[in-house]
Formats: sequence, C-alpha cells, structure tokens
Amino acid sequence: MRIPKKNLAPRYVREEGITSYLLASSLTSDAKHVTTTLVEIRAGARQQIHSHLPEQVYFILEGSGMMTVRDDRERVGPGDCIFIPSKAPHGLENDGDLILRYFSAASPSFERDELEKLWPLESESEKGDRS
Repeated sequence: MRIPKKNLAPRYVREEGITSYLLASSLTSDAKHVTTTLVEIRAGARQQIHSHLPEQVYFILEGSGMMTVRDDRERVGPGDCIFIPSKAPHGLENDGDLILRYFSAASPSFERDELEKLWPLESESEKGDRS
C-alpha cells in the first residue's frame, strides 16, 4: 500500500496564490482511474475558469468562497461538495480572510503527461525549489 502524503506530494505553486498537491494518481500511487489533490487558495486569490475532460468534485475543508460551474455561481464553505461535469467551465474564488482548502477527486484520471505538466515541482520535503 502506498499512502501519498502532502509533504511528499508533487505540487504546483501558481503566482495568483494557489498551491496544489498531487495526492493519489498514477504518478504517486497505484491509482488508475482517479486523480486526487489538496488545493490551498490564499485569501483574495482566484482559480481561473478552466475546463477538462475528467469530471470532478471539490470538497471544501476550510475557508469559504464563490464557486462557478458553467453559468452558476454560489457561495461555498466547509462540508460542501461541488460536482463539476466533464468539460464544464469552473473556478473558485477565495473572497474571505482565511486560506481556502479543498480536496478534489477527478475521474477518469488525468493522463500521465498532463500530471507531469500540471504538477512539475518537487515535494516540499525535497531539496530544490521551495516556492
């Protein structure tokens, strides 16, 4: 059994104030059909509207913000689970004063080349980039 840990996870750090940790995926575990991440959005930061083939869920762990899926926009907070259909434009804005954290699961899994491109940085525990 492989247990992906946040401090060992590949990550990306976006200049707009978002850090995403790649947890269960074909790069980090034996996952073949799902990709999971932990995402942290700094207060005042915004995840740009984007879309992709895998359908996805966001489960809000802490903080609050405005979630957009297609033309719908709603306030979300801890305990909310948002379903995002395949190819639906979506994004999340942290308009609060605290960090917004959510767990995400996407299926089917992102392809290996997509994973390597989207999560290019070493883990926080590895030497090298400490962004």
